[in-house]
Amino acid sequence: MNEGLARARERLAAIGSSAPLRWVRRHKRALAIAVLVLVAVFIAVYVAVRPEIVGQVLAVGPAALGWLTGLYVLIVATHWAILLLTVRWCQARIGIREGLLLTVYSTVANFFGPLQSGPGVRAAYLKAKVGVRLRDFTLATLVYYLAFGAVNVSLLFARTLPWLAALGLAATVVLVAVVAWRSGAGRRIVTAAIAAVTAVQALLMAAVYFVELNAVSGPGADVLQSLVYSASANLSLFVSITPGAIGFREAFLGFAQSLHGVGLDAIIAAGIVDRAFYVLFLGALFLLSSLLNLRAMFSAPAGGDADAREGDAEGLGDARA
Repeated sequence: MNEGLARARERLAAIGSSAPLRWVRRHKRALAIAVLVLVAVFIAVYVAVRPEIVGQVLAVGPAALGWLTGLYVLIVATHWAILLLTVRWCQARIGIREGLLLTVYSTVANFFGPLQSGPGVRAAYLKAKVGVRLRDFTLATLVYYLAFGAVNVSLLFARTLPWLAALGLAATVVLVAVVAWRSGAGRRIVTAAIAAVTAVQALLMAAVYFVELNAVSGPGADVLQSLVYSASANLSLFVSITPGAIGFREAFLGFAQSLHGVGLDAIIAAGIVDRAFYVLFLGALFLLSSLLNLRAMFSAPAGGDADAREGDAEGLGDARA
């Protein structure tokens, strides 16, 4: 076995010293900038070939746009917090700014990429740059998905069977407590924190749909409808293979009409507004974070020490490359 491991290490060392990888290391800053530019162009083309996106978003009114902007900023903040907690659960460390940039880029990848690309981007980066083991990241991510799924399944019945929703939420608390206890002494608080932030995230998503439903159909969508509507939409993410769960979300919402009571016309209109706004929101967020990233790249002098200090900027570029 020792001889096999030695041969494997020799092969890995040979691969690491190969000409292509040496070229990548020498040009990693240029490659990082190229990736940023390519993604920015992709977003611009995406909006250019669908110019109606801008009109659909502006038609809902400035007040609704303001609320949606604030709510989506808070939702990104919850993703950021969950990422930091996930890294801590894995007993590793990541910088605050580095974590924010990774959150933004993985959120963009999750919407525009195939399947659920965001977790894959985070896993690849954290393994390569932070030293997080894939097994630990997978377990921590399962804690998030467990809480996300349990909370949303419980909220499905908030309007029709409130006692069942309350029972489901109570069972979720017990389940999280058991998982936290079995996670070990060093991870119990972090596990509970991941579940708590996930619950806040679910409520923020319900607030987003409340704003959108009232914007497209006039006042009438109440809080309970929005909670159930949001739960139905969120559960579609578990089976979606399209960007933004296009088609899958509408199917889930259609099947759950008897639970949330929102008409099909309102479902379609709210879906258009949500995707249109979210594309523009992600584009603006990506461009803003990329400008800050590029500024950090160019403000630091070249050299070994500088490269270490600018690990946030270059590391994220390498992960996406």
